Amino acid sequence: MNQNHPPRVRAMLERVRLIKSDLSGVHISVSLDGNVKNLPEVAEILSSINSEDKTRLLTALHEAFEQRDLTKVTALYSYIVLFSESDQLEIKRETLQDFQLYIRGHKNEDELNDIFTHPGFSTLVNALNNQDLTDLQFRLFERYHIENKTNIGRKVAIVQKNLPLSEEQRAGVIQYLEEMKAEKQKNDAIEEKKSNKALIWTIVGIALLVIRILLRLSRD
Repeated sequence: MNQNHPPRVRAMLERVRLIKSDLSGVHISVSLDGNVKNLPEVAEILSSINSEDKTRLLTALHEAFEQRDLTKVTALYSYIVLFSESDQLEIKRETLQDFQLYIRGHKNEDELNDIFTHPGFSTLVNALNNQDLTDLQFRLFERYHIENKTNIGRKVAIVQKNLPLSEEQRAGVIQYLEEMKAEKQKNDAIEEKKSNKALIWTIVGIALLVIRILLRLSRD
């Protein structure tokens, strides 16, 4: 490797090279943005990509899904940029199937919420940009949260808002968040009223105590 490259570029080259060897240690995404794609080292790797590399990547993705390691899944999926368009379609198709099974395989609401709020979840949904996938995960959001306004529901809804939803789905998420905001404002107003009332009674109590003390002193 050319040691004259900046540290960031050298680190990216090291990650790109993993496609030709062992993907078990992948935990950070790769990118060909900027000048990285034009480097001779990268061009050499891209020209050598073959079916074995694709098989290795697909196997690693399958295993990461089986391990329910969404961080590793998203890091591995970023390697799709190294492949030809036809290979990318195949990788995307198989990843989509695995991702749908992964979402459907949640054991309970807590596990699903962990999936929904994982940083890699929105990254992968947006990267795959598939209507069936989006509809699937949105139906689960509706099932668990649309009637229950909770803090975790609000966090999930914020994630949903940034996914490739249909106009109707996005409108439902916005309405959900607006209803939660209105409910919070209502509760805050009630709490403020209670707090003000308690403060008034405290002031009245103190005033009465002072008056009582003054009256006692005046009699003395």
